[in-house]
Amino acid sequence: MSMNFQPDPVQTMIVEAVDAVSPASGIVGVAPVSCGAFIYDGFDFDFCQSVPGCAPAVASGIKRVRPNALVFTYQNDIDLAAAGLSEVIHAANRGENISIIYSNSASLGLDGTENSRIKICELLSVLNQPVYVTRVVTTENKRENALEAIKKAFKLQMNKKGFSFVEIISLPTDEETPESKTLMEELPPKVFVDKFGSEKA
Repeated sequence: MSMNFQPDPVQTMIVEAVDAVSPASGIVGVAPVSCGAFIYDGFDFDFCQSVPGCAPAVASGIKRVRPNALVFTYQNDIDLAAAGLSEVIHAANRGENISIIYSNSASLGLDGTENSRIKICELLSVLNQPVYVTRVVTTENKRENALEAIKKAFKLQMNKKGFSFVEIISLPTDEETPESKTLMEELPPKVFVDKFGSEKA
């Protein structure tokens, strides 16, 4: 898989996860608004642009017409938490066989509100349909955990298991700071739902 721009760490992990899963039936990503809007310029697989917050609904529609393709959304806090919280909840509640990759810049506060601190994994974990809900961080010493979470989400989808959600918290450094410690207390990295825990990425 190739990229023709300087990606952020999450985008790089998406490429590695796609390569690891190697879906033969095609790949379709759904791009968000805001700072992730032009993600499709960097990858050599199909992308669709959605209106604000609607990436899970668009991905659900794509999955219906291309049921064997790997279909995922890449969303940030502005798109998912501020504009599209209801969309991701409804997609999860329906058990759509899609993967949501949520890049949460809670440590940077890019959306200028407290939306990025909404406990979305906790909300989704009370629903019956999601098969995998997890929160990880992007620091270098935790990168492998984040990559394995994305791989697992993609593999579960390709095995037709159901809805998966990976929240990736952006932390600026590997060093623990008072701010990062507070953030990790508010949004602890953990696996909230894993109905097929024996399946490795």
